[in-house]
Amino acid sequence: MRFTDTLTTLIRQSLEVGATPALMGEPGIGKSSFVEGLAYEMNTKAFVLPVNQLAAKEDLTGARLVPYTKDDGTDSHKQVFYPHHVIQEAIDYAEANPREWPILFLDEINRSTADVTSGVLTLVTLRKMGHVVLPKNLRIMVAGNDKGNITALDEASLSRFAVFHVEPDASTLMSILGDGMNSWVKTVLTQNPTLVFQKSTPGAIVADGSDEDEDGNVTMADLFDGGEEMNQLTTPRTIDNLSKWLNVAERDELAAYLAAPAAVEGRETTQLNEVVEAYVGDTMFATQLVATIAADLASGSGAQTNRVSVPRPNCYADLKSATSVTELSDRIDQLTANELSGSLVYALKENEDNSRLIAQLAQTMNQIEPDHTRTLMEMISANQVDRQNLEAFLDVNAPIVDQARPIISAYL
Repeated sequence: MRFTDTLTTLIRQSLEVGATPALMGEPGIGKSSFVEGLAYEMNTKAFVLPVNQLAAKEDLTGARLVPYTKDDGTDSHKQVFYPHHVIQEAIDYAEANPREWPILFLDEINRSTADVTSGVLTLVTLRKMGHVVLPKNLRIMVAGNDKGNITALDEASLSRFAVFHVEPDASTLMSILGDGMNSWVKTVLTQNPTLVFQKSTPGAIVADGSDEDEDGNVTMADLFDGGEEMNQLTTPRTIDNLSKWLNVAERDELAAYLAAPAAVEGRETTQLNEVVEAYVGDTMFATQLVATIAADLASGSGAQTNRVSVPRPNCYADLKSATSVTELSDRIDQLTANELSGSLVYALKENEDNSRLIAQLAQTMNQIEPDHTRTLMEMISANQVDRQNLEAFLDVNAPIVDQARPIISAYL
């Protein structure tokens, strides 16, 4: 299943009913970005723990033997659990934000030792770690690779999850990166969305096939097991990295790279091809991108814009259903800082008269959260803010309005 709005809906529904979704697919296709984007759309946070970075099960569970004195005065030891700091942060946030569904995302669960993977499965099943019980509103997601050097999960293990086999989607990647995506990259993906994931064309690493050079030194061929090659992939991750490089590269530099000849694994090409392939491999995406850049260096191209995704907080419906100012004020007083900020941004976007709600929120808030500030600026730039609601916000006599006014004015 591709990373589309349909998958987002299905995963969100799984989380709402308390299931544990498992995203299984190739490396670098955007699983982590998808989860972080999903959390933002749910107006909450994702806490990401790369399981493959854990050396032993104790790094996950925090099991430690600590000395203590028994009632009879003798010294002894007992096992105490100190959850991994990411898990503890997720627990603390969930307890402080009981109306949200924060996500504990355990990534690369099957690219670790069998012992560590077993610890993850236990955490998912029991929802506790020693004496530490996960809050009911804390949701768990996992991700892993469905092929390669992995710890295989048996049927009993897989039964703990709702398993979604995922593939990258070009339109989703463009939506996630937004205006940060390089225009040439966006053009290629718009015209050829299937190129978002590709494997490189096989080629010889060592032309003569020998393992030593003339002086008897070990060559690069010794780094590969069984003659396999290390070939770069075109994936959402590598495309994002290439996009960032293209955004900072000067046009005259790119023109010079395009004009300079180069030889890559026996192929006659250009330095620009060589650099692009360093990021995304020798794929059709690389070929199409270089052609697009070459054409644009001569003729130029315009930037494209994307719709801004504005999350709707879980508490928003309760705020809108308030029948009096007093009732609305009481409900607002129960909100967290993240809920206040998210509700304000959504109220500014909604094409309804939200002046009363906006005024009450603005008079209660201390700040607009950084993620919501970025979304608000993108909304204004893309003309997705309701002008009447924005004017109502700017008319409120509150410190938060005074703080936001200069920034908003710069984007109007």
